[in-house]
Amino acid sequence: MKKALALLLVSLAVVSFSPARGVAAESQGYLFAVEMVPPANQIGNLGYYHIPGQPGEQITLQAQLTNHTHDSLEIKVVPMNAYSSQSGIFYQSPLEVDAKAYPLFDEQYGLAQYISQTNPITLLPDQTQVVSIKVTVPNLTSGTLLGSIRFVTFAGTQAIQTADPKNQKAQMLIDKYQAIDTAIQIDLPQPAQPSVAVGNATFDGDQIGVRVAITNQAAIIQEKTTGTYEIRDSENALLFSGAIQSFKMAPMTGFQYPLPWHYKTLAAGTYHLNLTLTVNSHDNSFEKTFTVSQQGIVNAQQAQEKINPMIQPSFPSWLVVVLEVFVLITIVFFLKLLRMKHLASRKS
Repeated sequence: MKKALALLLVSLAVVSFSPARGVAAESQGYLFAVEMVPPANQIGNLGYYHIPGQPGEQITLQAQLTNHTHDSLEIKVVPMNAYSSQSGIFYQSPLEVDAKAYPLFDEQYGLAQYISQTNPITLLPDQTQVVSIKVTVPNLTSGTLLGSIRFVTFAGTQAIQTADPKNQKAQMLIDKYQAIDTAIQIDLPQPAQPSVAVGNATFDGDQIGVRVAITNQAAIIQEKTTGTYEIRDSENALLFSGAIQSFKMAPMTGFQYPLPWHYKTLAAGTYHLNLTLTVNSHDNSFEKTFTVSQQGIVNAQQAQEKINPMIQPSFPSWLVVVLEVFVLITIVFFLKLLRMKHLASRKS
């Protein structure tokens, strides 16, 4: 039996923390539930902490945790930063995120470093407990701080069959964890102005497409960014075009937006990207040049073979050549025979 430890976040969800949602969590098999306790200065009723903050202010947030089991649970609180991706804003621990793929341009706006909580929290069987999370507002005056707190508990071990031809009964033991997230948004005294920019465009053979760096350089939550794009060759001939679906970005973050290669061929050379982003109802146009190398084409071919693998013959390649020549000779002989029969019939 093989044994391995892995983090499997089962039942991972961004929970709105209303009482009704807490009951739903229980019916879905959650070991515990979390209900937000709205602070006195809560802005709106959006299901997450949304409050104003002053530089240097000490903020206490509260959440009600309920143990739905008859055993004690240890709940760990993990502070998360907000990052951007093609599908929108996501939350991750700064210790676990790929900083190159999902950069945070100003570390001062990473909310996780300002969140503190004594870990772990112990919940007795069927117990309900109100816990406090401390947040220290940094010495910043403008923009928005965005992050999340994740409540995590151990959810048992699961045995999974492994692909082992020598031992069909081989198993891997996976440690499962259950997690519930809620976001924290802190509005600083002064608003920030939108600033979306586009960086370099590069060809990614492994993904068979072009990646373009899109950055939100303002300390705001950028809503509903859309766009269109064109890919042209070195002679400015249009190869293909497409649309960028609506996405939102976290403050001071960026990511590589993927543009799949939709042209019928792929050759090494220089190409041009014409990109238009619509931000806050304003169009912003960008022109970028990128190259496709021979190595990039090789990587694309290998990636394509993984997606649609070609069936390899089970007999030697030289035999394929012999069979092809034999078939060709047979066809020629057959056509010649038909011609001779046709001439003979005309003479008769």
